[in-house]
Amino acid sequence: MIGTAGITRSADRPHTRLPWLDARHCFSFGHHYDPANTHHGLLLVSNDDVIAPGRGFGQHSHHDMEIVTWVLEGALEHEDGMGNHGIITPGIAQRMSAGTGITHSEMNASSVSPSHIVQMWVLPDTEGIEPSYETPSLTASTEGAEILIWATA
Repeated sequence: MIGTAGITRSADRPHTRLPWLDARHCFSFGHHYDPANTHHGLLLVSNDDVIAPGRGFGQHSHHDMEIVTWVLEGALEHEDGMGNHGIITPGIAQRMSAGTGITHSEMNASSVSPSHIVQMWVLPDTEGIEPSYETPSLTASTEGAEILIWATA
């Protein structure tokens, strides 16, 4: 995060600590509100989350938001109301366009190891599109390459 005073290190970012979640937020999020730090351009959320084994974000809804998730360590299980279900691991990006509305869950796929993820939320170019989901692979063959992860309406 780059604020008015320069770079804010992870240890200095707003911190949410729950029994199942250790999260750092680059911008205002949840009960952490700073009117001088609500977003950067279209980027509204940039969270760095460590999720306890077998725990996570149960069924919840989004609309008109583009959400990208990267797993740094461990595995994250995604399930949504459109019938998508899968395990996201390092080397795979998850892109979800919430559009007109989507209900989903994101749970640590392991019962013994934490899952470390980074998630970003971006405002869509067009509101009210059909929800969509994909999990492109980010392999060594794509290292250094630009990868399109946004849907176009």
